[in-house]
Amino acid sequence: MATPSAVLLLIAVVIGTAAAQIQSPYPVLNITKGAPLPVLAELKPDASGWVTLNMQPATIVGPGDNTTEGDPYIVYTGRTYNQELIAGMIRHVQGDTLRLRVCNNLTAHMETTTGKFDPDYAKHTQPMTSGGISVFKDINILANHLHGFYGSMGTDSPPCDPMPEGGPCYRGDNIFADIEPGQCAYYQYDFPRIASPGALWLHPHHHGSSSVQTHTATVPVLLDVNPSGGLDPLSSDSCMAANMKRFFPADNSNEIILHMQSFMFAVYTEASQNIQNATGPIDDGYITNVVGALPGDALCCSGPEKLDDGSGGTTWENSGDTGPDAGDSFSKLPFYTSGVNADFVTVNGAYQPVINMEAGKVYRWMIIEAAIMKWVHLGFDKPGCVMGIVSRDANYLHTIPRLAESLVLVAANRIELLIKCDAGTYQLQSGTNKTFTQDPGCGSSHCDVYQQPIVATIEVAETPGALPTPADPFGSCTPALPPYLQDLRDPFLTAAHRNEIVPSTGNTGLMNFTNPQEPGPPSSACALNGMTYQDMNAMQEIIGELHELSLWNINVHPYHHHTQPFQIISLPDGVDSDLNNGSWRVGDWADTLELPNIGFQAIVRWIPGPVEITGTGYAVLHCHILPHEDEGCMMKTHLLEKAYMPDPKPTGAHSQGGKAGLTIMVLVLVVGLIGVPVVLYKKKKARKAAENDALMSTQYEAARTQSTGV
Repeated sequence: MATPSAVLLLIAVVIGTAAAQIQSPYPVLNITKGAPLPVLAELKPDASGWVTLNMQPATIVGPGDNTTEGDPYIVYTGRTYNQELIAGMIRHVQGDTLRLRVCNNLTAHMETTTGKFDPDYAKHTQPMTSGGISVFKDINILANHLHGFYGSMGTDSPPCDPMPEGGPCYRGDNIFADIEPGQCAYYQYDFPRIASPGALWLHPHHHGSSSVQTHTATVPVLLDVNPSGGLDPLSSDSCMAANMKRFFPADNSNEIILHMQSFMFAVYTEASQNIQNATGPIDDGYITNVVGALPGDALCCSGPEKLDDGSGGTTWENSGDTGPDAGDSFSKLPFYTSGVNADFVTVNGAYQPVINMEAGKVYRWMIIEAAIMKWVHLGFDKPGCVMGIVSRDANYLHTIPRLAESLVLVAANRIELLIKCDAGTYQLQSGTNKTFTQDPGCGSSHCDVYQQPIVATIEVAETPGALPTPADPFGSCTPALPPYLQDLRDPFLTAAHRNEIVPSTGNTGLMNFTNPQEPGPPSSACALNGMTYQDMNAMQEIIGELHELSLWNINVHPYHHHTQPFQIISLPDGVDSDLNNGSWRVGDWADTLELPNIGFQAIVRWIPGPVEITGTGYAVLHCHILPHEDEGCMMKTHLLEKAYMPDPKPTGAHSQGGKAGLTIMVLVLVVGLIGVPVVLYKKKKARKAAENDALMSTQYEAARTQSTGV
């Protein structure tokens, strides 16, 4: 596909009463404030069956009017999908195939402040060796990831069927495939019939530029139950007896999608915190600092050295500035932030939207926390609403719904819940009078909980005859779960592979801080087991065998595992309690886990496969603070049918960089030598073990049978 012309019609936009004239050659997207919640349009396939996402620049403005100190206000040119704040949503059913075309319409030649068209935006930058970590790089090179997809990784898969014309096609979630400016790539996602329904999301995943691109380019994907043979969690005898399906109408008429994005444009008022050192910004928690580490970016970010509205005449001169600029760049485009809070959350592309509901009616919320870092702790400003969690990260709980007064979501989490409210007006808040707060041991802004008194306003209209909402308006039941979500907590199960991700000497976290900072513990790199990402090293995952992973110090860094979810087997003392129902409980399944300010270690288990669904190939696990992933907090995984000692095999993709530098330590993996498939677990002395083995064997054989042809 041809790249857009470098010469575009210059658009002049006048913003607010400060009369600051903002000029941009790209479409201007306005973040609304206090308007009705936007309804995301469904993205439909074209005549050839492909849904298309085009990465293109757009200038984002709002949500304040640049005259009120209390309202955030930004002008920022980012990389978007289809030049929209959110391109839309995608909907599919189990057993169906999503055919996705992802095109990189960014240009390889961009004009900078030097007046020259830099031709290097299509070139791959090798990671710096100074400091020994990966870096922010390759800002106009794209890769694609369907977060939460249970299926093939797309690296060793059979060809797409049918094969498209116009670009390479990957049958699965191949994050290693680069899409360079002017190119398109095709992805065939085959959803298994046994996949747990729920919310997934698409976002860029090129190593080095994922944080800058994902910041403004995300798309929710909803997987529904297939009424023609899909696994319906509500079909269990327990859920049928509880009549739980009445809350899940086939037409989704009570569904409300809340796709949350974070705009992080604050910078420290202390100039020294924004200085770029050899390995990047001192605090990478704000996107302004991340882009400050990309001085060659022609899209962002120039602007005044004292961040204000650019007009020189604000109504609160010298009182609402957010501090020094993150650094000079080559960009000719405007970049401003002002107001006391230039770090805020939007819902469906809107700031503080209004959600309209009716009293006496049960709604189903699908919340997607499509953030690159930080976390939210959601709750209401007053009593009157009752919430019950159905699933986390598209994995049904073992008993649904689980009543919760508040909700904890870290970057990349999804929650499906039932909610019923009395008539009235409610504020959905984050970080206000809730249990969890910022971890006091973290000195970086990425550890913050969002403190936003109004994430959304809920207007619940009176309904004639509606009774007050009882303490439990839903009832409960035990859903039918797919084989890959069966309970692995049985103490008689012995993990064939026990691995551990631990801090290395001088570091204090699973995925430790990017650079030395005050306050906070010192660190030498953002690392896993003291090692930044290496393309030629991978942790083996053996299909059909039980894996156990100990995660240390995940109180400030979300751990994310591609391709397959994991079950939480152990949490720190006091965490697994009814007081933390809005967080994680032992037994829950997830694909992203963090324990903000409440615990340091978790033990998780999973069984890869079956091979008919996942295939074999390469994926990754990483910190889902995406600037940290860009900087090297990532490890390759290799899914195999049996363990072996392979020669190092790079993926061949520039996006994954190379070896880390001098500060890398040797990776410590404690791998058990008991290679016993789950379907052939050794019998234990207790009768329960033998019964469990037979059950697991039956379930996995059923999974293989059901997945035939998927």
